[in-house]
Amino acid sequence: MTRQIKILTFLNFLILVFYNQTFAQHTTTKEILWTTDWSHNGKYIAIGGNVDTLNIYTEGNLKLYKSFPVKNTITRIKWHPLMNVVAVTTQMSDEKSFIFNLETNEKIELNGISSEGARGVDWNYTGEYLAIGDNNGQVLLFNTKGELIRKFFNEINYTKGITAIAWHPKKNILTTVTDKIRFIDLDGNLIKSIQHRPENVMLLSIAWHKSGDFFVTGDYGDEKDKSLLQYWNEQGELIKSIDISKGEYRNLAWNPKGDRLASASDALRIWDTKGNLISTGNSKDYLWGVSWNEKGNRIITSSMEQKIILWNKKAKRIITIE
Repeated sequence: MTRQIKILTFLNFLILVFYNQTFAQHTTTKEILWTTDWSHNGKYIAIGGNVDTLNIYTEGNLKLYKSFPVKNTITRIKWHPLMNVVAVTTQMSDEKSFIFNLETNEKIELNGISSEGARGVDWNYTGEYLAIGDNNGQVLLFNTKGELIRKFFNEINYTKGITAIAWHPKKNILTTVTDKIRFIDLDGNLIKSIQHRPENVMLLSIAWHKSGDFFVTGDYGDEKDKSLLQYWNEQGELIKSIDISKGEYRNLAWNPKGDRLASASDALRIWDTKGNLISTGNSKDYLWGVSWNEKGNRIITSSMEQKIILWNKKAKRIITIE
């Protein structure tokens, strides 16, 4: 359903998000599960979306462990790399994005984010900094206590919403995606800006490889429903483009070993470091969230029609919750 409208003018980005959600809600009884993430120790899986709750499941049997009310849309979830602390971004909600400590049940609101909400979130490689990319084009840096360290716009006179943000795995350099790929330092200086394809197409996801030698992006697709998965080297030079998917690439995730990439789109696909397709897990609806466990032998996905699926590393289904 989200593929029926292609808006190439990014000043209308927030209108697109509102339309997609409203249209989906009026044509199905299911709600979108936007995002999922597996905790660093493999014990917990966090899932959120348009279901007005943040749900924490235990790994293995996918039993609900804790549930917390969060009005309207959770756009992304990211666990801290060392602690049982999860960062949550929201949009179209009176509730601010926040950090939640699973052990103490402490919830810390993140101040300074645009009232339009945010979709980009990532902890840096040491867990010292949390970066948020919001829907007004701001990049905000917080510490683990949720205190705002600094805030800057992604680019001078830049007003487009940031759809995803990622830290370099070994350096304190940020990469944001929306209409372009942008590299930014901790002071907000633009290092490089890259137009990822000739068409004016919105990017939705980014995943750095653990080596720091390259990263992968996924986009929304053009008017011909051609969505690109693209491999880039560390300098931002294009290595490979793949147009196999008919659905947008909502999220990407590397396994802990770094030899397999999982992509969420019209199917679950597993890729190697060269962009070769290894295996495919078919889905009747679009997959939005994707994450690996710490052993790299299980994958969790969330979908547009409120399905949660546990897969093995070869994209074979183990458990489905509808």
